[in-house]
Amino acid sequence: MDTVKAIAERTNYLNKDILYLKNTNITEYDIKSAGFTVIKYKKLLPEDEIAELEKCEKYERNVRIGKRILQYPKISEEIINTLTEVRKDFVVLNNIEADDILTIKKDAIFLIKKIPSVLIIKGVFEFRPKETYTSYVNLNSKEFYFSSLTNSMDVKGFPEETKETQKEFFFKEIKKLLAVSEKVSSDSLFTLLKSFRSKYLNRQLNKEIYRDLGTSMFHIGDFQFENIEDELLKNVDISQNYINYLLPFFKILL
Repeated sequence: MDTVKAIAERTNYLNKDILYLKNTNITEYDIKSAGFTVIKYKKLLPEDEIAELEKCEKYERNVRIGKRILQYPKISEEIINTLTEVRKDFVVLNNIEADDILTIKKDAIFLIKKIPSVLIIKGVFEFRPKETYTSYVNLNSKEFYFSSLTNSMDVKGFPEETKETQKEFFFKEIKKLLAVSEKVSSDSLFTLLKSFRSKYLNRQLNKEIYRDLGTSMFHIGDFQFENIEDELLKNVDISQNYINYLLPFFKILL
């Protein structure tokens, strides 16, 4: 229990021993209105201001809270400390073990298979099942969560620009392969991955997939380009994406 409590104390945690999960329920439990709930629970702002914030839409409330935190940084410290205690209570009351936790993202805990029965902590902090995924892969400390329930995938660890530019390209291909991996035999998966690898290395896919995932740019020699002509694709350095993401991905799935 001491180990799992130590994990729950961490604002951001990733179980790096787990690289791949397939056909497994992974559920994200997040705390409803976490920061604002701490403010109300700890009375960190005047009552009349809390009452005003209660009436605001979520976005406006978060903006106003953000401004108050800039004025009084100790509010942020209090929120962090309180949420740490809430996470610790959550894992203890639900008999959660270290192996049940895949990751922690501030006010959210991703659990593997485990279904907690105590969702209200300290009478006010409500943990809600937000998303459920069925496969997960860790590629170079970047996280890919796929759900066959909704045919969707969430990616964590990349810049927002990369997630946006690769949503319909690199990440879409990863999503397709994770979806197939849940359904087919190892031999069929091997054939599919071999075909995809060949197309990638021979630059037969949409050129957008060859943008470097770290910079969202095309790399040619020592230079970076926001856009390139099709005939220059043969000169683009695709090694970083291949070595850091695709090669580990192929090895993990097989």
